[in-house]
Amino acid sequence: MTEYQILANFWMQAISSAMFQLGVFVLLWAALRGSLRIYDQGANLFTKIISSLFGLGVVYSGLQVSAFFSINWQSASYSLGQMENLSSHAQRFADFLPVSESPEFSLIPWDPITGVWWIVVVIALLGPIWTKK
Repeated sequence: MTEYQILANFWMQAISSAMFQLGVFVLLWAALRGSLRIYDQGANLFTKIISSLFGLGVVYSGLQVSAFFSINWQSASYSLGQMENLSSHAQRFADFLPVSESPEFSLIPWDPITGVWWIVVVIALLGPIWTKK
């Protein structure tokens, strides 16, 4: 692949990831709204379980989207790093996230701030469902 193809594929994948992330945020909004409604009005055990599963599914989807973006970014940087004669733009891209070996897919965020954010989301989702008012 050429430098142009690597960067073009990366940006197409980034656009796709952004659209999926938007969908995750809409579902996350719905899940948070549902958990607050359960907290305010109460619910039976079945509804609490279904709402919890829905919220955890949204978190799982968000982790997947984040992992796909992460591996796409790392793969592009790795591929650029394997090439000789890069443009200054591509060299800055490869230097910003230096990857020395072929990346592997993982649902665990490589950025600790993202990991903490998803833990807070789980607490915000499950806390109102399972605590008493």
